[in-house]
Amino acid sequence: MKFTKLEDEQREFFDTNGYLVVRNALDTKMLECVTAACDGIVERRYSNSGFGRASLVDVLPEDEIFIPLLTWETTVPLVVQLLSFNLRLAKSHLIYKYPDPPEAEPLTNWHRDFRESPFDMGPHRCVRLMIKVAYQLSDTMNPLSGNTVLAPGSNTLTRPLEIPAGQNDPDNAIELQLKAGDAFLFENRTYHRIGLNRTKVARKCLMMGYSYSWITPLDYDVQPDWLVEKVKDPIRRQLVGGSKMSSTEVDPWPLREWADQHGLQRASEIEFEHLT
Repeated sequence: MKFTKLEDEQREFFDTNGYLVVRNALDTKMLECVTAACDGIVERRYSNSGFGRASLVDVLPEDEIFIPLLTWETTVPLVVQLLSFNLRLAKSHLIYKYPDPPEAEPLTNWHRDFRESPFDMGPHRCVRLMIKVAYQLSDTMNPLSGNTVLAPGSNTLTRPLEIPAGQNDPDNAIELQLKAGDAFLFENRTYHRIGLNRTKVARKCLMMGYSYSWITPLDYDVQPDWLVEKVKDPIRRQLVGGSKMSSTEVDPWPLREWADQHGLQRASEIEFEHLT
């Protein structure tokens, strides 16, 4: 995996706001290939649920074009630096938000991610467990384009998100304006909701979520044997569960070895150093 350095200002922005935009994350060819694959998956698997969107999980095994995204150089090195080398793919999630009818009201389902963890742990003990990379496959340059709505800074809250009376959103809510090929990273503690789509086209997005290897993946137990065998790159094999952690420093995980080569620490180690 090629190395992309997380700049200090990027780390500070992510730690403060809970998200980070990566412009031109996908090149033109990859964007076209991924979009075509996602269109095919939606055509095969989607049945109208009445919510105006296709929400399909565990799409990694659906097409080999997704395998390079496991270690995509513009985004995944940033995830490693914001979390750890001790990672595994937690989720591959495809979302197509279709145009809403004129009478549709904004959904107010503000939430944090990662199953029931926000409720089991409570807002005062919720920690960063996962980072999702959301690859935009269509433009959302205008407001109400169906993009995810975020509450910047909500990743640091130790109480439930407060919505002012008479409003659907907190005062600082934002809908990112992105071009097809851009991406944004956001963590599980960042409150977000589905955005309204007042355009005439679907908003298309593919999300790849990464969490610690000691946490059960969110949308699969194990990947199919054929997929693990197909993945020859050692780091990618680790991320799909094809490598086992060693208890010794002699036989490191591939991603740990990669991190050592680039002088990287776990985010927890960096934070601890700042505290002491």
